[in-house]
Amino acid sequence: MAADRRNRGLVDAAVASVCRTIRDIIGLHRIEATTLLDHAPSQRVLEMNGFEPIGMAPRYLHIDGQWRDHRMFQRILHDGPPAS
Repeated sequence: MAADRRNRGLVDAAVASVCRTIRDIIGLHRIEATTLLDHAPSQRVLEMNGFEPIGMAPRYLHIDGQWRDHRMFQRILHDGPPAS
């Protein structure tokens, strides 16, 4: 998010919209997201949108010249049977 657009709830609204679309239109059961270990703002957005931490992915992505660990989150969107 651009610095001059922060703290307006835009990222929170975008994540909520994606979760609704994935649940209601696509019908997926679960969504997963990752953040850098030290990126607290992204982790707060995920937790505010019902994501729960599920672990850590060592050397998950190559960023700024090095393999970086990530914190993993998931949100269960529904417990119904798979769409047919």
